[in-house]
Amino acid sequence: MNLLDETKSAISRSKHSTDDVRFVGSRDGKLGIPWSQAEKVLDIDYDDGYGDQEIAVDLVVVFTDGGFLRRAEYDGSEWWEYEPPFRVPAMQWPFKLVKRLSYRTRLLVDLNYLMEATEE
Repeated sequence: MNLLDETKSAISRSKHSTDDVRFVGSRDGKLGIPWSQAEKVLDIDYDDGYGDQEIAVDLVVVFTDGGFLRRAEYDGSEWWEYEPPFRVPAMQWPFKLVKRLSYRTRLLVDLNYLMEATEE
């Protein structure tokens, strides 16, 4: 697989263009280059099949709207996944619990509200 071709396809699938790329770099933002420089770096071939993951796990492509592409993998098979920009909802509910009380609950909303509804 050619990483540059894969990245351009993922950018297109996310409904963005390379003009929308703010930077390519590490997820923590400490390393980053503009798209014009990233094209040369990403123009490499790698084995995207099962086995060892070859592309840096923290590599991201960040868009000007706050969305980004992140690397995903399963058993060494790897690809890009799109994360849309975070939008704060107009209405939010308060919560008090953050620690899981059972193996059946993993989400914040389940910890705070859905269990209460089933107990009644």
